[in-house]
Amino acid sequence: MRKWAYGFFFLLLVVAIVVMMGGNPLSFFNPSPQATHTKVDAGFVILNQSDEFARVNFEDIAPNVPYAGINREDNIAENITETTHIQLIRGYNLDATGNASSWIFVVRQPEQVSLVTYDHSGEKVNAWQGWYPEKEIITSQIVTPRELFEKNREQIFPAPLAITSGSRELALAEGTYYLTITGQGNTRHLVFDAKTGALISSND
Repeated sequence: MRKWAYGFFFLLLVVAIVVMMGGNPLSFFNPSPQATHTKVDAGFVILNQSDEFARVNFEDIAPNVPYAGINREDNIAENITETTHIQLIRGYNLDATGNASSWIFVVRQPEQVSLVTYDHSGEKVNAWQGWYPEKEIITSQIVTPRELFEKNREQIFPAPLAITSGSRELALAEGTYYLTITGQGNTRHLVFDAKTGALISSND
């Protein structure tokens, strides 16, 4: 019991430190898209595997998330969308149009929680034992990353150089987009309403 209490206190301390530093509150959840995933042959390839820096369009892969790791021809696929819930989304190395080098989804189903990755090599699925937000993400009720970037282009790219410099990571949880932009000696944090795309706050 004492060990559990120490562990819980340490977790709260880490979250408090992240929030006090003004960072993305989801930054401590930062799984490597390359490290622990095993490739699943789902008959689905996004882009040319030889192109290491190819970007993936969120709108192309989001409809496939409920079927990750299963054969759509199986009977289980009929009602899979009703029992599949997306809890968290992260995109890495986004370009100026909102496409990413990889997208990660935390997906909750009755039998397990999975970490589903889409990148230039295709779809990968791995069981997830870690933390995830409670509120479900319904992709039909949010603005897409592309729409978010179009709507907030002046805030995201305040100068022409900002388009080609730095790196961008996007997280979506609890109805909120968290955009982290690193480059030119500083880190910017922008927070947006996921349903409207409106800017909520920034550290500029």
